[in-house]
Amino acid sequence: YPVVDSAKLYIPVNGTSLLSLSNVTDATDYYIQLKHRNSITTWSSVPVRFNPLTSQAEYRFNTSASQAYNNNQTEVDSSPLRYAIFSGDVNQNKYVDLADVTQTYNDAASFVTGYKVTDVNGDNISDLFDLLIVYNNSTAFVQAYEP
Repeated sequence: YPVVDSAKLYIPVNGTSLLSLSNVTDATDYYIQLKHRNSITTWSSVPVRFNPLTSQAEYRFNTSASQAYNNNQTEVDSSPLRYAIFSGDVNQNKYVDLADVTQTYNDAASFVTGYKVTDVNGDNISDLFDLLIVYNNSTAFVQAYEP
């Protein structure tokens, strides 16, 4: 699918963000694609229609694995029930694999700090906690699925 529009946004802890796009067309359905610097690209499970007056749409990825194309999410909390995209694709090749594990291991062994792609849990330190996430997702053969 061609990219029609894009925007960058910050999703706060409550998981709610408002995104307006200016290039959407009335009466047209679009897949929503989530991209993150060290996570698997994730698509909406169904096409979404934007409001023609506001160029906005509501879509919740976090309520069910089925909100993502091919159920490509993981449960992160059971009370309240929440789902999230998979972390660990640090080289952005659509797979969490040995290359991601190696890159994360090397940064963890060097005690790399700051806003780095190998910091998959977002605590500004590439360490064993990040390596475990990447390793576990690689052994589960986590990959991107596209419509």
